[in-house]
Amino acid sequence: MAVAEDIYHELEPAQAREKLLELALREDHEAEFYLGHLADERSPRDPVEALAWYRKSAVGGHLEAKHWVASFMYHGMGTVQDIEGAIALLRECADAGLDASQWKLGQHLLQFPANRAEALGWLARAADQGHTGAIELLAQSESGDV
Repeated sequence: MAVAEDIYHELEPAQAREKLLELALREDHEAEFYLGHLADERSPRDPVEALAWYRKSAVGGHLEAKHWVASFMYHGMGTVQDIEGAIALLRECADAGLDASQWKLGQHLLQFPANRAEALGWLARAADQGHTGAIELLAQSESGDV
């Protein structure tokens, strides 16, 4: 049987949704995560449904899903904007080593001069993992553009 990621990438969205729902009913947290992606990508987008799937997956321990919950909270997509709560979740994910969260946390912290050293530290950790956005933002900060 294919894993949820394969289903998501290899099948058309309607077929993928059907197969992923079968897995999600068996508490497959990766399937829940990709159901969130499908809800976020369809036209029209459904951020409320996407966030519900991401939250369910995050509660099940899926780290990337927790990052997506934080992102939705940060931007107020499908929920009331909660930057403080989003940053707390991003810190959890960043501490666990997720490069996307390290990048987003660094990006956020760069807005505040007092947090510049911490921001650059998070960006460096993400860059060390090859995160392109972090690498670019670090280069900008070194050239004085940020």
